[in-house]
Amino acid sequence: MQKRIKRFAAVIITAAGVLSSASIAKAEDVTGGGASFPVQFLTPAIAEFNRTFNHNFTYTSTGSGTGKRNFRNETFKFAGTDSAVGATELPSFGWNYVPYVAGAIGIAYRLDEAKGATISLSPQTINGIFGGTVEKWNHPSIAADIKANPPWANTKKKSDVRGATALWENVSRTQAKITVSLLPSTLKENKGKKIEWTDDTTKKVLKTLTVGTKAEVNMTSPIKPSDTFSIKVGGKTVATFKQIPVTLPDRAIQVVYRADPSGTTNNFCQYMKNAINPDWVVNDAFTSCIPGGVARLGSRFVGQPQNNNQANYIADTNGAIGYAEVAYITDPLRAAKGIKAANIRNAAGAFVAPTAAGYNSHLAGGTQDARGLISFDWKQTTNRTAYPLGAVTYGLCQTSADAKNKAVSQFFQWLITDFGPKNAEALGYTPLLSATAAKGLELAKKCGAG
Repeated sequence: MQKRIKRFAAVIITAAGVLSSASIAKAEDVTGGGASFPVQFLTPAIAEFNRTFNHNFTYTSTGSGTGKRNFRNETFKFAGTDSAVGATELPSFGWNYVPYVAGAIGIAYRLDEAKGATISLSPQTINGIFGGTVEKWNHPSIAADIKANPPWANTKKKSDVRGATALWENVSRTQAKITVSLLPSTLKENKGKKIEWTDDTTKKVLKTLTVGTKAEVNMTSPIKPSDTFSIKVGGKTVATFKQIPVTLPDRAIQVVYRADPSGTTNNFCQYMKNAINPDWVVNDAFTSCIPGGVARLGSRFVGQPQNNNQANYIADTNGAIGYAEVAYITDPLRAAKGIKAANIRNAAGAFVAPTAAGYNSHLAGGTQDARGLISFDWKQTTNRTAYPLGAVTYGLCQTSADAKNKAVSQFFQWLITDFGPKNAEALGYTPLLSATAAKGLELAKKCGAG
């Protein structure tokens, strides 16, 4: 593993030289679009890339399906997709995939009656909710999941450190893991300050870390379920956790799915089919992924276009549940309304939060083909740290040797070697590592190569 990391570090240094020399090239206006899954990552990335290299890149969030079609008809010079290009979507020109970042997909919900507690869901319960057989929040299967993994609530409504969040995971009944995440500006402002995990009941500091270069850090410690715990950054409280009883309400579950052709949906349906229920179908449309179709389920199921609108609907609706890239769930404005991400039980039986570390653990068990496409393994029965639901997002680029395509190559190389490693975790995503990143860089160099 160390040798592989060192080899990739050497590749990054080489790529940095290429990018530096490319920065003096003529500025290009380049239009792209597609998947909404990576938008929270791409928006600041494109702004920084344009400033650094004097190009004018734009990206329109249309969903993966429209992105693939617009790339084929050359409305978009490059595109983003979280799912493979289908037989009817194949371009007539030379092109290839470029994997450049990944991210966990959260089971997003708002349930005010849970009083801020993070609920846990087993695969069977997720199948029941999204398949339409679990209709109310007080269903016995949800109650059983909560009993199996007692919920903790963050009783602090707003973090005292803007851009800092903390997630709680039960490792066992008497041990827990805390994941602290800092947005890029927050990371910079707090570098060198202490992150402290304190038992407020005993007044003891359980764990201490120093803010460095990593935007997401983990701490594990023995705990007493009866105690209250605080997470602080630079002496300011980010979160206060307490185990609380949850009385589930007799409230209808409002399922919110993606209404547009979506790579996020495709990856969600891959998880449903391969990890839980083979009756699910894998494509970009939830309405036909779900066994029996969605029409039979009436108004309890509602569609919304793109991750942004779907997450907004959930955040605005008590009793709603859906799926979205984690960055859309942890957004401070939505979080203030009560939207949360459930912990999911993985194949090893552990309930895991949708963190970058958890999803990277899952990705490590997958395989990658010559095109760069990654196949997942949902049967990792000994990997207790794997968060099993997420997506790798891909760029689509043309291989013909023109100036705009060469600028696209520069862009994807920079995302993989520079912006992603520095910022992905802070923005709620998972940077590609080792062999996966090296393959992405290899494919990025083919854009515009002729």
